[in-house]
Amino acid sequence: MGASMVFPNFPVADVKAATDFYVGLGFTVNPMFSDDSTSCIVVSEQVAIMLLQTERFQGFLPEGAEAILGGNRHESTTALLLGSDAEVDEITAKAEAGGAKIHRPAEANEFGMYGAAFDDLDGHLWEVFHMAEPEA
Repeated sequence: MGASMVFPNFPVADVKAATDFYVGLGFTVNPMFSDDSTSCIVVSEQVAIMLLQTERFQGFLPEGAEAILGGNRHESTTALLLGSDAEVDEITAKAEAGGAKIHRPAEANEFGMYGAAFDDLDGHLWEVFHMAEPEA
């Protein structure tokens, strides 16, 4: 079995503000899967983020579970591999300009990766990075 697409689903306080943030990063909206309480953000042919107004997101959770927005709690990190160090710098700058909280400015690490980390408007943690090709 091979998955053909991945759809992370994020609860958001304001669908329009969240949509504007992700469009500002350079992604697009798929109107076929978007409405007043949901926005489908196309990252690539294989990945689309579903931004769900908190109440709508809550409807997909098991009884008794609660959606968490913002604060200092993170359930997961979404990591996005980019094509160059310049793309990491560009998306990090766009995120900051759009209101993201930068946790780690772009920098190289000992594993040959160059990356940064930020929270979107609703506190979803993103890692954006580029990996250098291994030397032969």
